[in-house]
Amino acid sequence: MCFTMRKRPSEETPTRAATIRRRLTLNSELGTNSIKALKRAIALASFITPTAIHFQDGKTEIYLNAPVQKHLRNLYDSLRRENHALPRKAFAQFLEVQQGEDVPLLTQETYKFGEFLEAWWMQFRPEAEKPAHFEQKDLSKPISNYFINSSHNTYLSGNQLSGRSTADAYRRVLRRGCRCIEIDVWNNDSPSSTPERPREASTKPPSRIEHVRHLSGGSLHLAAAHIKGAVEEGVEKARHKLGVEKIHTHNPKCSKSELSPPAFGREFGRQMNVALSSSLAANELDAERSSIRSRPSLPPDEPVVMHGYTFTTPVGFREVCKAIREVAFETTTLPIIVSLEVHADQDQQEVMVSIMKEEWDGILIDKPHEACPNGRMPRLEELLNKILIKVKKASPCLDNAATMSTLSPNPTVDDDASSEDERTAAQNGSKKPKVPICDNLSALAIYTHSEHFTNFDSPVAKIPSHIFSISENKIIELVASKHHELFTHNRHYFMRAYPKGLRFDSSNPDPSLFWRKGVQMVAMNWQSWDEGMMLNEAMFSGEHGWVLKPPGFRSEDSSIPTEVAIPQRNLDLIIKILAGQHIPLPEGTDSIHSRALRPVVRCELHVEKVEERIGSLLEGGKVRECEYKQKTGAGKTDHPDFAHVKKNELHFLGVQRVVEQLSFVRFKVEDDAPRLVSLNRDPLAGWACIRLDRLATGYRFVHLLDAHGNQTQGVLLIHVNKLIR
Repeated sequence: MCFTMRKRPSEETPTRAATIRRRLTLNSELGTNSIKALKRAIALASFITPTAIHFQDGKTEIYLNAPVQKHLRNLYDSLRRENHALPRKAFAQFLEVQQGEDVPLLTQETYKFGEFLEAWWMQFRPEAEKPAHFEQKDLSKPISNYFINSSHNTYLSGNQLSGRSTADAYRRVLRRGCRCIEIDVWNNDSPSSTPERPREASTKPPSRIEHVRHLSGGSLHLAAAHIKGAVEEGVEKARHKLGVEKIHTHNPKCSKSELSPPAFGREFGRQMNVALSSSLAANELDAERSSIRSRPSLPPDEPVVMHGYTFTTPVGFREVCKAIREVAFETTTLPIIVSLEVHADQDQQEVMVSIMKEEWDGILIDKPHEACPNGRMPRLEELLNKILIKVKKASPCLDNAATMSTLSPNPTVDDDASSEDERTAAQNGSKKPKVPICDNLSALAIYTHSEHFTNFDSPVAKIPSHIFSISENKIIELVASKHHELFTHNRHYFMRAYPKGLRFDSSNPDPSLFWRKGVQMVAMNWQSWDEGMMLNEAMFSGEHGWVLKPPGFRSEDSSIPTEVAIPQRNLDLIIKILAGQHIPLPEGTDSIHSRALRPVVRCELHVEKVEERIGSLLEGGKVRECEYKQKTGAGKTDHPDFAHVKKNELHFLGVQRVVEQLSFVRFKVEDDAPRLVSLNRDPLAGWACIRLDRLATGYRFVHLLDAHGNQTQGVLLIHVNKLIR
């Protein structure tokens, strides 16, 4: 093994330092220019550039700046003590005791600094988040025994009132691990296929599916959305034709290509994750811009997807189904649940069924699993590469009443899922009667059918395939009034939580509150990367969208009392922030201000609060914010060394009754510079959130994401001391 730095191409080429010295040599004739040159030389000398470190495999190199290398060198010196190199025994003890690694296989007797780094990096990966190995994932439990990464109003790319509906939104969330997506389906009542293309006359008489539609009072919201879409499309086309650059924020997805700093680490022959994330984000943005200019025509006799009774623009239902098929199992084989919120009439519901069976041929579950008898929910391993439909059941019918499966319910028309759009309609005074579901669409709800919640003692609450979709406010009320019944129900059966109707800005609740009550699907507004989405990212990071519930939360634990079944421990956690590298700048900050950055690291511990455990609520039905918060002193530049700041060791001691799998550590790096206060800008520079059971101990690197959930090149070097007892 070797540890080398980059070599100069030839000795004849002058060194960079020599060139700088020649350029900045003081000259009495230059006057004030010499002073400026001296200041520039000092700045260059103090600027910390990450240095490439090459490993012997010839494929891997890492970039470490001076503060990070200093801390790692100090660590190495403390381990080797008086020895010339690090003995194998001391190295193994460090890995086992401090790093919490399994008994390592070390082949050398001693390790020089470069060899120490290479063995540590290549064999044990010093990331703060423990990897989730798919091959070790337990897929043998019934599907209701898992938490599922879920999206609310998936089709929207902006706020809930005037955002744009796009098929690309489905591609984006599915690629990021979402496994429960939502589609709101409406009649396409527009008199033309697009706002600018008149519908072609047909000599054929209208069939049951191809029937002429006219604007009605209930479809005026769709007409308004079409008008808004036509205006936006016209503006976008004009801008594109004139070559006028669209004014946008400094979101990395919108930024022009710039010279990027060297990466934290990469392997030759394959793209690093940061580059892949940036490229993917750029491609998605280009696709969305392109879709505005060349949006496919909306077929006049096929339903559309949109947020009803708002100014959100529609997208074709078939286009959405095609997008889902395209990326459904691109990153994982685990199943997808499609939650249908149906407002289309029965004719267009028949069209929906035809489209889904056509576009999802071979992956759509349209009949019970052969190995799954009536009355039993399928295991996760039985549904690989499959799409399940969640929809309410058809109205009761005497003809088929005797043939209903024991897994299926007595049908109902009412359903909380449909109420999400109807709440908006009620506020506008335009609420319509609920739409009955046709038999063919109802028949697709094999293992996941929607039910209106009345109480936990109702007959439908005991049917294996039912799903109660309940708003966040209602669930919080149930936490107070039916705490035990709520948890007991969710051990066996599905529940879905969705954001309250007043979250027009696409904000999110804290999902951990609902997970701790056993709610499997907490539908999140993926349009906003707020605290809720950060916690959601931590829960499902690397998990392929399905996370097995902790012991005590599963159906197999129903015979054990809750307080005994759920393993609750006491926690002592100490996190020391050592250094940072390539800390991203707050959104809207020019890169020339990187040296003016004053990064502060805020750390929050998200655990169950006392009022959650006893089922009580504070005034207004709200739960208190996170109570375990600490922060460091301010570092300097985007390559900070926190060794000498006022405070860099954060203590969370004596935290009681912690469930590791449902607790989270969140890091937020903010700019503490006073200039941001006067500019009224968000100081957030980067963040990371890690599930407590996956927070590794010892010396670790935390990878930072930006305000839009995109990976950055920023990292923090930290030391974690975690004691669970």
